[in-house]
Amino acid sequence: MRKTLTAKFIILGHKNFFEKDKLVFLYSDEHGKIKAIAKGSRSITSKFTGHLETLNICTANLYFGPKNVILTDITTDKSHFRKRKCFSTISHALQIAEISNKIIFENQQVEELEPLINTALENLKSSRKKSLIFTAYMIKILDKLGVIPDFRETKVSLEEKYVKFLNFIKEKPFSEIEKISLTKAEKEKIQQITASLIEKEIGFMPSLF
Repeated sequence: MRKTLTAKFIILGHKNFFEKDKLVFLYSDEHGKIKAIAKGSRSITSKFTGHLETLNICTANLYFGPKNVILTDITTDKSHFRKRKCFSTISHALQIAEISNKIIFENQQVEELEPLINTALENLKSSRKKSLIFTAYMIKILDKLGVIPDFRETKVSLEEKYVKFLNFIKEKPFSEIEKISLTKAEKEKIQQITASLIEKEIGFMPSLF
């Protein structure tokens, strides 16, 4: 069994752990989701300061102890939001991270999730349709996890236009999805469907829907 690992990850989140430490949730397509303890990271003089921000892309050194994984060192390779961004962009991005973290089990690997997250974040920065990009990401990750049906083959009580739209989101890149124009009612219906699917998986309704 491996004792140490140095690899690139994206940080899906972190939370305080005891008085001085943090639990950091790391993800890579190669190694899956890993929960690691960053000892002493709550101190302002810690070597981890500035490197544990959610959605940072980093190179992390990990030690696999008998009970816990320890984050021994980390460097930031890219920060998506180091420069000041609009509130809506950051809010949607943090929800992407939070929901992804909650929906993925420890050690679970999701095929090509890293590029999906990074592409969604880049589109959030540039798009005027941030809620549509956010909704599209949620549909795509649910599809990758195998918890969203093929609406063309499943008997669901949805109008045909919503069936077509949901399958379009599953299959098309963000650049094509962004070109779609929806009425307010259509947008709310799609968000309602997506939020309900997420709620079944993580137990709460995302606030941005």
